[in-house]
Amino acid sequence: MNKGGANKSKSVGKFFLILLCVLVGISIIWISCSLIGRVKPDAVIPDSAIFRMSIANPVRLFDGILSHESLGEIAAAPALASAFPALKSLEESPLYKNRLLRLAARGGLEFALLPAPAAAQSAPLLAAWDMGLFSPLLRVLPLFSGFVSVPHLYYTQAGKNSRFEYRMENKTLFIGPWHNLLLITDSSAIFESSVNSNRPDEKKDKPFKTIKPSAYDVVLLFSPDFINNLLAGQDTSIAAILKNIELDSMAEAGLSLSQKKLELRLTAPVSSQRAALGRLLEQRSHAPLVMERLPAATQYATVLSAGTLEELYQAALIFSGPDLDDALKRADSSSRTLLGLTLNDLLFSWSGKEFAVFGMEGRPHPVYAIQVADERKRQQVFDKAFKSIVLNENISLNLDGTRLPRIEVPGFLQSLLRRWNLFLPSPYYTIHKGYLLASESAETLLAALRAIQKNEVLPKTPAWRNIAGGKAASSAFSLYYSLDLSMPFFLRTNTLLSSFMGIYRQGFVRMSFDNGFVDVSFALVPGSGGGVTLMNGYPLTIEGNPSNRVYGTGKGENRRILLVRENSAVAINPADNSIHELSGQGPLWIIPAAGMETKSDAAAWVLSGQGRATLVNGDMEPAQGFPALTGIRPSAPPAAYGGRLYLCGEDGKVYTVDINGDQGVWESSFMTALRSPPSFLSIQTKRGGRDYAAVYPKSFFGEIWLLDAEGKALPNWPASLSDALSGGGGQESVSGSSGIGFGSPLLFVRDNRVYAAFVTQAGEFLVFDENAAAVPPFPLMLDGIFYQQPIFDGDYFWLISSNGTLFQVSPAGEILYQSIPGFSVMEEGYITAFDCDGDKIPEIFISGEGNALHGYSRNFRSLEGFPLPVWGKPLFVDSSGNAKAEIIGLGMDRKLYRWQFK
Repeated sequence: MNKGGANKSKSVGKFFLILLCVLVGISIIWISCSLIGRVKPDAVIPDSAIFRMSIANPVRLFDGILSHESLGEIAAAPALASAFPALKSLEESPLYKNRLLRLAARGGLEFALLPAPAAAQSAPLLAAWDMGLFSPLLRVLPLFSGFVSVPHLYYTQAGKNSRFEYRMENKTLFIGPWHNLLLITDSSAIFESSVNSNRPDEKKDKPFKTIKPSAYDVVLLFSPDFINNLLAGQDTSIAAILKNIELDSMAEAGLSLSQKKLELRLTAPVSSQRAALGRLLEQRSHAPLVMERLPAATQYATVLSAGTLEELYQAALIFSGPDLDDALKRADSSSRTLLGLTLNDLLFSWSGKEFAVFGMEGRPHPVYAIQVADERKRQQVFDKAFKSIVLNENISLNLDGTRLPRIEVPGFLQSLLRRWNLFLPSPYYTIHKGYLLASESAETLLAALRAIQKNEVLPKTPAWRNIAGGKAASSAFSLYYSLDLSMPFFLRTNTLLSSFMGIYRQGFVRMSFDNGFVDVSFALVPGSGGGVTLMNGYPLTIEGNPSNRVYGTGKGENRRILLVRENSAVAINPADNSIHELSGQGPLWIIPAAGMETKSDAAAWVLSGQGRATLVNGDMEPAQGFPALTGIRPSAPPAAYGGRLYLCGEDGKVYTVDINGDQGVWESSFMTALRSPPSFLSIQTKRGGRDYAAVYPKSFFGEIWLLDAEGKALPNWPASLSDALSGGGGQESVSGSSGIGFGSPLLFVRDNRVYAAFVTQAGEFLVFDENAAAVPPFPLMLDGIFYQQPIFDGDYFWLISSNGTLFQVSPAGEILYQSIPGFSVMEEGYITAFDCDGDKIPEIFISGEGNALHGYSRNFRSLEGFPLPVWGKPLFVDSSGNAKAEIIGLGMDRKLYRWQFK
């Protein structure tokens, strides 16, 4: 019994041993078949290819593409929109997720475009995909051709030339095995020549001379003709560069893509017959020292270190032609006449090879840095220049213990600097460790200087290490940018490249020369799913002197962006950025025609400083019966509500103009003129709708009024701020306060009741009910000076003090606050609540005296992508359908920006 069991166990063991040997033998045979006659994919690509692409691992590449955070924005670009559905279908396909197929698809892939035959309209393509261990299956594919039906796919038997043919309307792809490769081409002649050739010899010369294919997901080769045909039509400046340089051989590129980053490197051997340009290309770039002096708070920086000013201008003459040469000659002549110095003496004789422009977080004015090669010569030039009658040096400013001289730049030098898009009306400057630092703002200059002195510099920050670390620092040109605060010059043109790079909110570009080679690297960082993205075609340059308040009206094709520039009211159609305007005299205001939504041709009210009121449509055409001449001298900006325009007069009265041009006057008048327009509120009750208005006549009497829309004061009003402050709410008496403030009271509804809130300049925060009684626990005393009235987001009050402290106050009196460094808010500031992400919880947005719009969540977390380069009042556009919410605002650079929330 036991003996039989033992024999049975030996038989089973023998069976499994034989089975294991068979499997091992099959595996050895299978691997041997996949290795015998193995050919690398690049071996079948002819050297004559005008374009080559090599992918070491296609599966890894597609994984990186599909996980990339900016994929959605990239796919939204018109040129790429057609490819997005195919990518999404691939991501959701069971084949893409199949482990065996993913293993089979990991082999190297080569793709090439070959020179087009004389009669051909397009370059033929050739691709070779290494099937690796699965290559033996290629030999048996024809056996299954009759059992598998794929639309448009046919198998053609032609001996050695047998292949699959995928027949499309305008093209046929020829697909077939060769050794361990799967060949794909759109030319039958190329397919036949490839499969009938002997195994090509291993190439002695690798196609990539500089780029390491193993370091990138994709590597590319471009012939000079291919580059010219690809780029020359994209941009006139690119065409001018290509016209004056020669590509001596193939250009190389490498691309790496991950969830959080995109890196691209381009390198090419170049030369030029133009001596000035050739000298720059033949040099070897160094690592500019000024990069190590950029403050840690730098938000954007451009560094030029390709040569001296004279060398750069000589090279620039090649592209700019006689216009720049004439400007140089005029500048030199003016400098000789006014300063007794040649242009060479004034700029070229003492400056080095490094120049930089950088901007710092929360600071509207940039800092300019120029390397000083000869400090003694610079001092001599400055001393002589300041002795002239046209250039002065003011050394009276001593800021925080540091003396910052200020100079006034003459007009001829301004015209020359504008060639670089620089404008320095009266810059402050200082010399620090071999560099001249200059800025229009003394505070900005001092902040940069202090950061450099403390070694709080950009290369030490995680953001810099992420985007620029681990790479050679040598450069002739570097550009670090954040789309939140700066739009690089190459993104301002509407090209495929600019549209693509504009998707990324942070990037670093570096170009270097190395004895005839140009090396350009890009590193782009997307947002993490939040933040904002600058919309295509923006920013727009607004000519003249635009105001800092932007409004909007209408929807769809009637949508308009409203603003004022100098003596014109302007309406911009965002569909095509066309501009319509209405000219006037003196100061102008433009506001949406609120309450006229049913009248499609009424878009806005325009009011002049002489009281001329005009109702206009979206093309700035006056409505019938307008303009209306009121003869009123406005004491405050106008307000629009319920189909009427409300005008505050210097006589303390409020006047109205309706849709028909009929004029009226409020029942109540005030002892002093209103310096801010009424605030309005409409509520719906069981008895119907009711309208409220609130005003604050600025005076030492300290009163606020609650009225109806006809200007009749409600019972018990006005409310005395002084009385409420001297006895109210269980707080310590603040008697003696004048109750003076800025702006109009906030009207809000809570628990179906109407309230009015007001904060004085001294920080006394009050809330009154509809009967003019102070609501406990108010008044509250907030620390700071306040120029902006509070806002209410439905649950909390929000206030901003002049020193940039943001307060959150609950109706129960709980106070939270956070200071915004380097931020100040006065009368030109603005605060509002806006739900930018559709979660029904508004975010808070504040602009101040500088060129920065801050955004915060309720828990004081700074919104991603903020601050934005906006001052004054921006326009917030709600999401609608598939369109996401937007912010539209003016920067101090007189450009109109338009961002969309992600």
